[in-house]
Amino acid sequence: MGIKKINIAIFVSSDLESGGGHQYEYLVLHILKKYHKNKSIELKFYGFSAELQKDFSGIDINISIIKENIFQKIHRISLSNLFFYKIFSKIRMSLCSIEKKLASDKIDLVYFLSPSLVSQALNNIPYIFTLWDLGHLEELEFPELTNDRKFESRELIYTKSLKKAFKVIVDSAYSKQYTANKYNLDEKRVEVLKFLPNIRVADNEVIIDIKNIYNLKNDYIYYPAQFWAHKNHIYILKAIKILRETKNIDIDVVFSGSNKGNLRYILNKAKQFGVDDLIHYVGFVPNSQIPCLYKQSLSLVMPTYLGPTNIPPLEAFFYKTPVCYSDKPSFREQVRDAVFYMDLKDPNSLVENIITIKNNKELVDYKVHKGLEILSSWSEEDFYKSLLTIFGEYQYIRDGWE
Repeated sequence: MGIKKINIAIFVSSDLESGGGHQYEYLVLHILKKYHKNKSIELKFYGFSAELQKDFSGIDINISIIKENIFQKIHRISLSNLFFYKIFSKIRMSLCSIEKKLASDKIDLVYFLSPSLVSQALNNIPYIFTLWDLGHLEELEFPELTNDRKFESRELIYTKSLKKAFKVIVDSAYSKQYTANKYNLDEKRVEVLKFLPNIRVADNEVIIDIKNIYNLKNDYIYYPAQFWAHKNHIYILKAIKILRETKNIDIDVVFSGSNKGNLRYILNKAKQFGVDDLIHYVGFVPNSQIPCLYKQSLSLVMPTYLGPTNIPPLEAFFYKTPVCYSDKPSFREQVRDAVFYMDLKDPNSLVENIITIKNNKELVDYKVHKGLEILSSWSEEDFYKSLLTIFGEYQYIRDGWE
């Protein structure tokens, strides 16, 4: 007996400027494009911006763009309120323009690759909700997580959307337990699909001399991160200052990523600390440079406050680059003993790590080996099989009605 064929809508929303969000969505789409062969589950891709087709052009998928005018958007947002929903239902306006489009395409299930308020406007189509973090609860000191009503905006989405989701996808066991506790969720509806490194360039590409391109005079450390306060770039400045003034060691720093408001502050601080000659902000870098940026660096240094996990350490593992990482419980779950941990209250711990990496090859080799072991324990195919299990679980249930 054959099981009912279903159509799943995959919603893409993170453009290139989104940083880690874009990297995550790109990787998931790459995995689906590479592995999905199940003819009883058809995947259709949607987005709201025409720019997405260009930002994801490397995957060669067709993203249907759904456009809303201002009145359609107001209508959609209103439908998330039960009072207005009942009013609109009486005049046969209970479906927003997005859900009408999905219904006309015979969509059975929606998979949001990032947190989306659109989920609350879906009245007749169930959805899978991807939750990246709950930083607004764990690290609420930072302006980008609480200022300008961002805390309330996140709570508006999560409080409603998580409880109604068919499945919530998170990146770690830590995140699963924390999310279930905070929002009173049934843990069987929270699925762990761990992050993977987003490797777009083969390891055998032409070697690019990073020091020559960016005029670096010393060994350098690398930090790919947008300039948010919680990314904690200032911690690196403090450590570089200590190295120069107390150890007589100069280390260059390469920062890549977009400016989210904190770049000028960090560059001004570098001048105040007397280390601005060591700081090199390179913005967005071409994919062709990324392997060399990792492999030629002394270490990836990632003193971020926000998790529960991150992608750059996994990329560094792939390129056999040592990693200095914030000492937080969720990070220890992700990378175990494969990194050099940093005490975020004491930049001297980074100073000691850098000196160790420069002088203790045996320990560096051990950490690199452990990083490769972590990568080997979870693959793209594992990620896809977990997704397919989720899709199949809904498909089996969906077979019960017309």
